[in-house]
Amino acid sequence: MVVVKEKIKSLVDIMPVNEAESLLFYIINNINVDSNDDLWDSIVEVEPDEIDMQMIQEMENDVDCNDFS
Repeated sequence: MVVVKEKIKSLVDIMPVNEAESLLFYIINNINVDSNDDLWDSIVEVEPDEIDMQMIQEMENDVDCNDFS
């Protein structure tokens, strides 16, 4: 699947702007790109286990770590 996406990206990179615009309109009008939105709603949230809590604590105590909260 990744190979297919990379090929599409490469083709779009060399495509003239007007053709890229036509492709974008085709995708918007013919492919349901919003179908993945429902997937987020189906994710079950669980409480972090002991290992998760250790990782979170290490992150919070690491001064070189970016803020992920």
